[in-house]
Parts: sequence; structure tokens; C-alpha cells
Amino acid sequence: MLGKGNYMLGRGSLLMAMAATLVAASPAEAKKKELPPPAPVAPPQVALPNSPNGQAVRYFYERRNYAPIWFKPGGEEAIAQLLSILNNAPVDGMSNGKQVAATVGATAMAARTGDEMAHKVAELALTAAWVDYVQTVQRADNNVIWGDPYLALKPGNPDRIMALLSAAPSLTSHMQSVSNVNPIYAKLREVALAEAAANGGTASDKTMLNLQRSRILPASGKFIFVNTAEQRLHMYENWQDVGSMKVVVGDKAHYGLPTPIVASTINYAIANPYWHVPEHIIRNKFVTKVLAEGQTFMNRNGFEVLTDFGPNGTPVPISAVDWKGVKAGTTNVLMRQRPNGINSMGRMKFPFPNKEGIYLHDTPMKEYFSLENRAKSNGCIRVEDYRRLANWLFGHDVAAAGSDPEQHMTLPKGVPVYVTYLTMVPSSTGMTSFEDRYGWDRPGVLAGGMDLTAGVTADAGSREASETLGGKAKTVGAGH
Repeated sequence: MLGKGNYMLGRGSLLMAMAATLVAASPAEAKKKELPPPAPVAPPQVALPNSPNGQAVRYFYERRNYAPIWFKPGGEEAIAQLLSILNNAPVDGMSNGKQVAATVGATAMAARTGDEMAHKVAELALTAAWVDYVQTVQRADNNVIWGDPYLALKPGNPDRIMALLSAAPSLTSHMQSVSNVNPIYAKLREVALAEAAANGGTASDKTMLNLQRSRILPASGKFIFVNTAEQRLHMYENWQDVGSMKVVVGDKAHYGLPTPIVASTINYAIANPYWHVPEHIIRNKFVTKVLAEGQTFMNRNGFEVLTDFGPNGTPVPISAVDWKGVKAGTTNVLMRQRPNGINSMGRMKFPFPNKEGIYLHDTPMKEYFSLENRAKSNGCIRVEDYRRLANWLFGHDVAAAGSDPEQHMTLPKGVPVYVTYLTMVPSSTGMTSFEDRYGWDRPGVLAGGMDLTAGVTADAGSREASETLGGKAKTVGAGH
């Protein structure tokens, strides 16, 4: 046993050792436990520009660590060009263009102090203004029948617009190319700007509507451009006009059926085509002939009635048809014309998807191409030289292999076709004007690519109408 003295001595030593340990640990260890390390201070976030695309623009710059697009060598010229584009942007449809130019111009000027945050703010403001402008130029257009959805105008994705801008070898060249849209648009905009400058900031309705209608045309590539106001078809390869021909277009004056504005793609041609007769043509023109002449009328013109236009369709005797019901509109009948010398489709047709059944096709009515006013059809587009058009589309001569009907021939690659209405077209001598036969140079007359006063809508298969009288084709409503 330890004695009391020894016990007290041992206890005192233990307490002294513990105290020494606490004293030695207290300043550093206690501080660690009482005061956590300070959190890192986040850099101040750059203010969003006043733009619907502001968030996307800031995120784009954050991902690239705010690498500059505008504030680098050559940037001053690019900024000046952007401000010029924005100041002219009201004719492009960006009504607040001048105000945006003033705002971002002031922001860019403030960044000249060299302040890092001012540079970032200006970068975002300039890029957001460019994205807003490009989306305005690329905005949708409901006055067009978009037969091919891949051709439809739609505002570009902000990230893609910014990626193309930042990757451009020359900002000025890139902006010029995008803002020009296409060569016709660029020339019409020059006219619009000149008119606005001389007229208190307002261009004429005619110029602005032509500018809008030209916006659907592409910037490059191989494509067909049908100008229904000019009544002519052009074959373009990167805006080199490699050939053109006269066309017959829709007659608004007599039928109320102008050729609508369409953007689509031709993927195939049909040699020896049938003509699927629209219901309203049967009802209004052919019923009386069938009732008067019977099968003689049908045989003379190569007409037949079918149960279906598909491969399983079978012939129907005309005696089994309620022709009086067809005349009254209570009975439907499917009639087509076999390939022959008077077939309204001629020797070949070039379909392209669209809700109105519009397409390009040959015609037996060659005399119409000598007329000044060739608005004689019910909407479809008759071409002057189908062989030349087919040769250009396919890259070689094509023809029917024998007399079999409906011979489909697939193109090596689809070719876009743009049907629009331009009463003003730039030429080597200035601007060429065409008569406004459709009356579309007034605001508010188009809806969905069709005139508001359009009469009979198309039946499935075709709006093209012709009447066969005495073995010779005659266009309905048009004189011989």
C-alpha cells in the first residue's frame, strides 16, 4: 500500500501533467475548434444584359472563362459594324434596333476604361444584341406553306449563334453574311433603307412586303426559285443563275386560286403521270359532259373512274355513278386521266410535299408560254421545258421507259424549291418591277400562304384544272 503522502504526491503530479497538456494545446487547438476556416469569396457575377437570351449568353461566357469575342484586336471595327446593323434593324423586323444600338454602344464605350468587369458586361451586352438580331432575321413566317419542315424559318439556337460568331475568322465578314440573308434580300433592304431615310424612317409597303417574302430564299446551295410575279422559274447553284424558263401560274382574277408561297423539296419526278382530277372540276365542268355524251366523252379524253387512286383501285362503270349527286356535291367520285397527248400533266411532273397539292409539271398547252400574262392555271406551276428542268435536277437526261404510267424516278439528292411572289427583283441595271397581279403588295392579304379571298380550295392530288373539249385541252376559265 502506498502511504498517504505518496498518494497525495502522485495525484498532484497527475494534475500538473494534465494542466500542462491543456495549456500547451489551448491556443492553437481551441482556435481551430472555435473559428472554422473562412469560405472562399466568389467573384462578383456579371450582370445579365437586357435580353431574352441574357441567361444563355452569360452561361456561354462562363463556360469559356469570359474569353473575349469583341474586345480583342480588330474588335473596334466589329463593334462599329454591329451598331450599324442594329441601327438599320427596324427594316429587318427588329423594331427596337436603334434603342439596343444606343444601349450597347454606351456599354462598349464604358468598357474602354480598361476595367475588367466593364469589359465583361460589354461582352455580354454586345453578344446578346447580336443573338437577338439573328433570331429576328430568322423568325418564323406563317404566310408560307412549309412543305419541307427542314426548310422552315425558325429562330436559331442561342448557343449555335454564339458558337458560329466566336469561331468566325472575321467577325465583320460573318456578321455581314448573316445579316444579308441572301443576295435578293440584301438588295431589297438597301432600297428599304433608302426609302426610310427619305421618308421619315418608313419604307413603302411594297418594298417591305417584298423584303419579307424574299426572306425564305436560302443563302447558298442548289435550289429552284419560282417567282410567280415574274412568272418564271430559275435554277440556282450558289446564287449563280444557271438557267431559267417561263411558267404558267395560278389565276387569281378568274378562279381566286393564286399559286401560294411554298418552300419544299423535290425528291423524285414522275414520267407519264396520271392527272387526278380535282372534285370541284368534275362537279363544275365534267358532269355535264358525262351526262350528255356518256362513255364516248370518257374514252375520247382518256378518263376513268376508280374506287381508289391507290394500287388496289379498280375501275367503276360510269353507269354506277350518281352523276346528279356529284353535280349537287352530295356524292364524291374519283376520276383520273390516263397519260396521253392531252393529259393536263403533260409528259412529266415534279411533286414536292405541300398541303395544297401544288407541283411543277409539263403541259400540252404550249401556246400559253407566248402570253405576257401567264396566270392561267388553278395553282399548279406549268413549266416551259420539262426536259431541261429534269436534266438539271438529275444531272443527266431522263425519260420515260416505255408507255407505262406513273414511272417514279428518284433524284440523286433532293433539291429545294422555293415558290414566292416578288414584284421587285434586283438586276444588273437596278431594280426590275413586275405587275402586282395578285394584289399582295398590300399589308394583311396573306394567311398561311393563301390569299384571304381565295376561292375553291384544292382537292387531294392537285389544284391544276383543265377541261378537255373535242379532244383538245383547254384551261378552265381561260380563253383559247
